[in-house]
Amino acid sequence: MTAATLVAMTTLYRCKTPTDVLCACGKVARSLRREGIEFDEVRVPARKRDRPEVEDLTGQRWVPVLVHGDEVVHDSHRIVEHLDYLRGHEDASPVGAVR
Repeated sequence: MTAATLVAMTTLYRCKTPTDVLCACGKVARSLRREGIEFDEVRVPARKRDRPEVEDLTGQRWVPVLVHGDEVVHDSHRIVEHLDYLRGHEDASPVGAVR
């Protein structure tokens, strides 16, 4: 899967922190930008109990969560590894993605 394929179908669920420097969500946003991947951002409420869409996607309420196509990956470290994997193995299915 190439960066061009990810453009129209990538969504990052993240916290409301206004900068990309202070949190794990920002780490993922920086990685996406560095890879040249365009993405939609969904800023979720601060209270975890008010994040049903995140729970529906992953079974938990923590962010960041990256969705592209039918793959859902949560945890900033796993997301960055997922992006690295996609860059190196364009045709393979990434390990650790939730389907």
